[in-house]
Amino acid sequence: MFMRTTFHARLRFIALLLFIVLGQGLFAMEYRIEIKQGTWELKPGLVTAVWTYGGTVPGMPIVARPGERVLIDVVNRLPDATNIHWHGLVLPNDQDGPFITIKPGATFRYDFVAGESGTYWYHPHLMPVLPQLDRGLYAPFIISAPEDSKYSGDHTYILDDWLLDVRGRRLEGTAAGDMERLGNVETVNGKMDEAIEPLTLKSGELHKLRFVNASTAAVHTIGVSGHRFRITHTDGHPLAQPYTTDEIVIAPGERFDAELFASGKEGERYEMASSRRELGMVIPILYGKGSVPALASPFVPPPSRVYPVAVSERPDFTLELSSAMGMMGGGMMGGGSGMMRWTINGKAYPDTKALEVGVGKAVTMRIYNKDTMSMMMGHRMDHPIHIHGVKFQVLSINGTAPPGETWKDTIPVPSDGYVDIVFNMSNPGDWLLHCHIIDHEDGGMMTVIRAR
Repeated sequence: MFMRTTFHARLRFIALLLFIVLGQGLFAMEYRIEIKQGTWELKPGLVTAVWTYGGTVPGMPIVARPGERVLIDVVNRLPDATNIHWHGLVLPNDQDGPFITIKPGATFRYDFVAGESGTYWYHPHLMPVLPQLDRGLYAPFIISAPEDSKYSGDHTYILDDWLLDVRGRRLEGTAAGDMERLGNVETVNGKMDEAIEPLTLKSGELHKLRFVNASTAAVHTIGVSGHRFRITHTDGHPLAQPYTTDEIVIAPGERFDAELFASGKEGERYEMASSRRELGMVIPILYGKGSVPALASPFVPPPSRVYPVAVSERPDFTLELSSAMGMMGGGMMGGGSGMMRWTINGKAYPDTKALEVGVGKAVTMRIYNKDTMSMMMGHRMDHPIHIHGVKFQVLSINGTAPPGETWKDTIPVPSDGYVDIVFNMSNPGDWLLHCHIIDHEDGGMMTVIRAR
């Protein structure tokens, strides 16, 4: 019965269980995730083979509260070894995931305390990452904030793309003319076209929307008709200055939380749609009868937590992202594109130089996107850089500070541009820094931050 419910109904069910358990005074949430093969219906008549967390795409939602202990038994029913990375969570190093191997038939218990509230997600991180993530292994991890329950509704939208033939069979490699694995079908919560669950509103309501980009390479631009998004969080972290927009551009690995005020009318057609709507990503917005008094936003900007540092031309670390033709060193991990290798400071992982930092010390970093090879091939792209085990403050993008205090764990470094960030590793260990275009990560655009 649980398996047949809608994705949002499953989230509500998990939240109800959370309320009941907490009400009984039990503060450890226990989950069991079976990673297994299966099939999934993207829409009526289109079924594809998938790998899943618990039998569904997206996989089992995990909902916790700050300070709550989370115990997760992960059972690997796949033919290949795997693991889970808890993307965006600040955890002890031995729980982060990339250096764990769960062999076929084995079980591993993750045991950690949920940190700050926010929208996070989980996915595999055993190299090469692309073949597993691309088959549907992803799911939301929500750490609830007190104000979340004050919205008229709380909805999570996990965006993905699939490269399939007309019968739903997975095509290998990349499509003709592409350097990364980009799909010809796009889904929201594992569904496309008429199978996508509508967002149902009543005039006057205020809904919270959580967008997660689980695609391996595709950037998703989501526009809304007849309404506006009010962006309150980036990568799960509250903004000092929320802003309104007609569309959200989401790079792989990024998350955006938005408010949507129900200002439309019954009988009118509205939607949230991808800029590539022909690929199937259109979320209908439907209005029920009647109205409610206009709900005010419960969001309160957080107190300032800025680091007492300024943008400097001499940061602690400078990274240059680039690409080159041919295979060198250990740079091709099985998921790269053709003969391309993707580099940081001229080296491809595992030959990249580890960055030595002190635990508890603020570290400044400038990251340049000098991917001239791709630009020469007419393929300008941002590189979304993700850092494990920490959130960072964005100091500047191309030398311009963001309009307000901004915290992230994944940031697109603009083509032929740069970003400045500052962070403080609170936990010792080896932490990965990599491009979240998975072709690039598997192809070498990754290094280690060694916190001691």
